[in-house]
Amino acid sequence: MEPATPSQPTTSRPFWWITAPIGLGLSAAAPFTHLSAEAGIPDTAAWIGRFHPFVLHFPIVLLILALGFELARLPLFRRVLPRPDASTVTSVLGWGAVGCTIAVICGWLLGQSGGYEKELLDRHQWSGAATAVGANLTLIFRLCAGVSPAGLLNGLGNTVLLATCGIMTFAGHYGANLTHGETYLTDQAPNFVRKLIGLKPKKDPNSIEIKPAEQRLLWEDVAQPIFEERCNSCHNEGKAKGKLRLDSLAAILKGGETGPAIEVGKPKDSLILERVHMPLDEEEHMPPKGKPQMTEEEIAALTFWIEKGAPADRKAGDFEIPANIRAALDSLLSPAQRKALEAKVKAEAEALEKTLTGLRTSLPGRLATVAPGKPELEYSPGIKFADVTDLQLKSLTPVAASVVTLDLQQTKVTDAGLVALAPFTKLRKLQLQNTALTDAALVPIGKLASLEILNLYGCAVTDAGLQNLKTLKNLKKVYLWQSKVTEEGAKKLREALPGLEVNLGMSASAKVDEPAKPEMPAKPETPAAAPAAPAKPAAKKKA
Repeated sequence: MEPATPSQPTTSRPFWWITAPIGLGLSAAAPFTHLSAEAGIPDTAAWIGRFHPFVLHFPIVLLILALGFELARLPLFRRVLPRPDASTVTSVLGWGAVGCTIAVICGWLLGQSGGYEKELLDRHQWSGAATAVGANLTLIFRLCAGVSPAGLLNGLGNTVLLATCGIMTFAGHYGANLTHGETYLTDQAPNFVRKLIGLKPKKDPNSIEIKPAEQRLLWEDVAQPIFEERCNSCHNEGKAKGKLRLDSLAAILKGGETGPAIEVGKPKDSLILERVHMPLDEEEHMPPKGKPQMTEEEIAALTFWIEKGAPADRKAGDFEIPANIRAALDSLLSPAQRKALEAKVKAEAEALEKTLTGLRTSLPGRLATVAPGKPELEYSPGIKFADVTDLQLKSLTPVAASVVTLDLQQTKVTDAGLVALAPFTKLRKLQLQNTALTDAALVPIGKLASLEILNLYGCAVTDAGLQNLKTLKNLKKVYLWQSKVTEEGAKKLREALPGLEVNLGMSASAKVDEPAKPEMPAKPETPAAAPAAPAKPAAKKKA
């Protein structure tokens, strides 16, 4: 690069001689200066810190512009880039250094207010301070070049400026991670960039497999995307306002300074929904005013998820879905996704009907949809129960994932044959009364997580086998008439699954389910009777 000429008025600005050393000292000291959590900072200082995002963009532009001006002095760029005079370059660089110093001060104040992940904050502070140090050091080299041999100092200053702009990119990256999460720069990166940095190609949202409402996982497919869209910019690993993170289910359950973010099973008592329902002008309203707000459909979907226990691995179809919630779930999809879903549902319905047609020709009894337009099936052998064996049960495998009601009463299915129940993941009602099943049958039954009603009337099951049902959290009713289950065994199962109705028959059921009657207080003793009056002598009869 060309050395400064004597005519270049680089030393005619004493202002830069004052600001550059001060900026250098303040920027270098910032990363080493910390306040204790108890001391804190005054409200006015915290308010000034909020201007950090506003201030920092100013020096970024000026430093890049100064680097561009210096590049214009290279032979390769002289003919294509404008060549401003040295005084202009010094002014641009000087104001850039001043802006960096102010940004560091505001950033330091903002960092002391808390709410940021320490390691990431340290990286941002160190790289930001290094940027300010480099900018002020470059300015000092440029000023010195006007009063001493310029070639070496100009070359050194330009080298520092180039390194400073490089460090500035890291500072910006860490700052974006603090504000928007660590995947901010990579989320929307084109696939060739993602491949270069070792990430999987990003799928087109409209090409991702779209699931019907019943098949969507309430956390992964419903609640988590809402948090990512509306909340995670302020409550993530790098930036956790109120020490609250909403970027994972574990963090949501843990909560922040004011306690858990949600109350499992209690939407009205959940902090998140309380903040969402606050008036928009309230300071504690979430998301803050000026940011995209949750829609009514998103609020309804989150309410449904919390109401059902905030499960991590349960599908919407595992529960009864009210019409308004179904509409809310569908509204979360884009128009293109809804169109793709309609086409998928139609294709699946046609394929299911084709499969059902084939099964109906060989399967005794009735296999039909529960309601028109819904991929839910029920099967009953009817009067042909004697023709149903393990083989017929296994033949239902192609449609097992759609069967919600299965009637096998009086059939010839065996304990070994019930292993075929494994793919019946949506089964809610299972009737096995008057079959030859024993405790061994309850092992595969105990894995039917969606099961709500189970009829084992007349089966040879015992208290020991009943233990396999303790994992069925959705189980509501069990019929055990004329089985080998005792009142004590039924009571233990009911204790393991609160709210479960265990029916052992009219007399036994009353003994199991009827609460004990309180003992009546003993009646007070009747006071001793008064001594009887002496009997009057009998009157003598006349002769």
